[in-house]
Amino acid sequence: MRRDRSRSLLWLLLIALLLVALVAVWKSRNYQRRYTPQEARKASLPIPVGAARAKVSKLDATVGAGGQVLQYTTITLTSRIAATAKKVLVNVGDTLRSSASLVEDDKRPFEVALESARAEVESARVAMEKAAAEEKAMEILKAKGMATGLEVNDARVTLASKQAALQEANVKLLKAQLDLEATRVSSPVNGIVLARFVNSGERVKVNQILMQLGNLEKVYLLAQVQEESVGNIYEGQPAEVFFSAYSTTTFQGKIEHVDPRIDPKTRAFTAYVTIDNPTLKLKPGLTGFARVRLEKTALAVPTVAVINPFGEKASVFVINSDSRAALTPVRVGLEANGMMEIVSGLKEGSLVVTAGTLDLRNNDRVQVETAQ
Repeated sequence: MRRDRSRSLLWLLLIALLLVALVAVWKSRNYQRRYTPQEARKASLPIPVGAARAKVSKLDATVGAGGQVLQYTTITLTSRIAATAKKVLVNVGDTLRSSASLVEDDKRPFEVALESARAEVESARVAMEKAAAEEKAMEILKAKGMATGLEVNDARVTLASKQAALQEANVKLLKAQLDLEATRVSSPVNGIVLARFVNSGERVKVNQILMQLGNLEKVYLLAQVQEESVGNIYEGQPAEVFFSAYSTTTFQGKIEHVDPRIDPKTRAFTAYVTIDNPTLKLKPGLTGFARVRLEKTALAVPTVAVINPFGEKASVFVINSDSRAALTPVRVGLEANGMMEIVSGLKEGSLVVTAGTLDLRNNDRVQVETAQ
């Protein structure tokens, strides 16, 4: 009989504990159901929120941006001579290797000029040698008393004149050789023809623009990066680049220059990614996609805790020792894996609101119901 009484008491105790737990759950749910943040604020009751502490975390993110290929440099070729363009060997869009022929001028006038210059040099050389011999002979005669000083001086003047004439003839010969070489215009780089301003049979003038070439030995991808990443993209960062035209190939690039100016329409800035292009398969206008991996260890909070994270006035609600939520301005950085870097405004260990911020006001009393 005593054993039955003990069992009854034990069951009564268990039932009582269960009822207490059910009442506590009911009160908690009933509180959340009955009291909105506005009602809780009026009744000076704490507003239930979720919270997490700011902590140093490893952030690993990838920034992607599309863009178009641009030649690394643009080269303008001009004519060094006045001539007739006998053959123009390339068209706009042609790819070419260094030293490839672009324009061939009519050589005949320059070949005639070269032969004439060679003959002039030979004639001047003979005249100079004759004057040198006469000057030497006059020196010997003077030594023997058979010639005057005036005669020797005249011989020296004549020799100097012939030497100057030979030098001038050599200059003309060099110019004639260079002019003949200039009748063939060749590419100084591995690249592409961007523009052509001469046709076969046309007469060209000195310094007239013949064509423009793009250097394709390496190229730029002008990646259009969204403005929120402006603080995380910098010169020297490696980048992987993909092109739909070459879907099985990953190109390795590097950010050479960053233009931080934001386009007011696209809200993006330009990162110049350089890519080696030995096969010349990447050409201006080709669309590609660059991917830059960002890694950083920094103080961070869950992204949901940050109000206006990508605006000019980011802030968080910090729960102080009096269980009140203080709206605190912060400066944010990299966002990765649901975490947001806090550059300034918070200390490690600060407790910030992560759930319930929508209707929260500065200095509201709060009660943390879920914590991370």
